[in-house]
Amino acid sequence: MNTGDLVLFRGRGPIAWLIRTWTRSAWDHCGVLWVCAGVPMVIEARFWGGVAAHALANRQKDGPTIYPTGRVINIPLALSHCGDNYSAKDAIRAGEGEAGDHAGWQCAEFAAMLLGLPGNNGWTPQSLADALYQKAA
Repeated sequence: MNTGDLVLFRGRGPIAWLIRTWTRSAWDHCGVLWVCAGVPMVIEARFWGGVAAHALANRQKDGPTIYPTGRVINIPLALSHCGDNYSAKDAIRAGEGEAGDHAGWQCAEFAAMLLGLPGNNGWTPQSLADALYQKAA
């Protein structure tokens, strides 16, 4: 596990299933790994709480899968977004294959920005994984 790795989540509840169905994704959520003082953290945009960093150990119930990216992320930039709003509208638009209006972040859009991928193109966890791993699912 290295800072900059992609963390994909596959929750077990009905909302996770709905998100996977809507976005045509094997995963319902994603974030980027940050190893801080030896502790694996996930920097992510979540419906509840917006952009924040959370201990990966606290997210095990959501079935994390970690894929190495070999990318360097700008931690000060990532942390400067902590507290930014989540955009459910952008998440819905991504499920329709459309770009968001950037009124806030949805998970894949935020992860793409941190990983240096082209912005605001309707990223979903699946399209992000596909772009990085040629059909990782």
